[in-house]
Amino acid sequence: MKEQITSQVPVYSSTIKNLSIQDFTEAFGETLTPYVQRKIEDANFQYQNLTAAETEENYKKIVEILLHANLEKAGEHRLSIWEKGWGENLDCISKEEIMEALVPKYFNKFSIVRWRQQFIRPISKQFEYKMLAVLQDWLFDKYLRDKSAVYEFGCGTGHNLFRARNVNPKAELWGLDWATSSQEILNQLRKSGVDKNIFGHRFNYFEPDTNFHIKSNSAVVTVASLEQIGEKTDAFIQYLLDEKPELCIHIEPIHELLDKNNFMDFLSVEYFKKRNYLWNFLTRLQNFENAGKLDILKTQRSYIGSFFIEGYSVIVWKPKA
Repeated sequence: MKEQITSQVPVYSSTIKNLSIQDFTEAFGETLTPYVQRKIEDANFQYQNLTAAETEENYKKIVEILLHANLEKAGEHRLSIWEKGWGENLDCISKEEIMEALVPKYFNKFSIVRWRQQFIRPISKQFEYKMLAVLQDWLFDKYLRDKSAVYEFGCGTGHNLFRARNVNPKAELWGLDWATSSQEILNQLRKSGVDKNIFGHRFNYFEPDTNFHIKSNSAVVTVASLEQIGEKTDAFIQYLLDEKPELCIHIEPIHELLDKNNFMDFLSVEYFKKRNYLWNFLTRLQNFENAGKLDILKTQRSYIGSFFIEGYSVIVWKPKA
């Protein structure tokens, strides 16, 4: 008798949940201020859990990509890609609401995201982007309120800088990026009156502009941009050590903070390797700390991620005076 093979159709979970203030409090490991709590309440974080069959199917998709896909690696050769990408956002500024036009196109490409080492299915729109926004609201509220200037390196469209503006109305905002289309966006935002105290400057992580100086009482921020430089981190670290900002905040893929014994985390780390994403950055900072050149104030995973990776871990440090 011929064996009959039937395909199994995953059964979707019908229960709708919502990420709460308590959920983010537990993930971030500290009590959140009323400012951050309001941001969470104002956002819509409805989602569904996946069934075991769905989870297994998504694991399979990632493993297949890791084994077979010819994924383009991050690195210096991708400048033209970023020029084109931010150029598309620049073209949208006159056609859409400003904040919507600034959101990078790579967000929300997949129907599944990561939350606390599980896959979940967002119901609300821009779920991943909003989770990242809450993470920034927490860090910016905690660290940026009294700074005279905020410098975001690898800023792209500058969309993250407006969350810094929400906590600090007076600071100079500087967006730095190697793509000239990024500076065009920021210049247009300033000239059109969206923010009269926002500025752009070209900056290449691989060849830091040592003639660009950071003002006193300032903070440096990176958000998922250092991921593009792989292991070539020392030039930028040395630039920051020389410039001595008051504080450096990184929201990046940090493999050292993930649990290699957890399968989901393991797949995230393997994807970092496949794409040549940021590698050994925390280890390098720890080496500089051991050499007496800086102090690491916070290292923490956020438990927030996209389909392929948990790419939003946190490092906060400051150069020695």
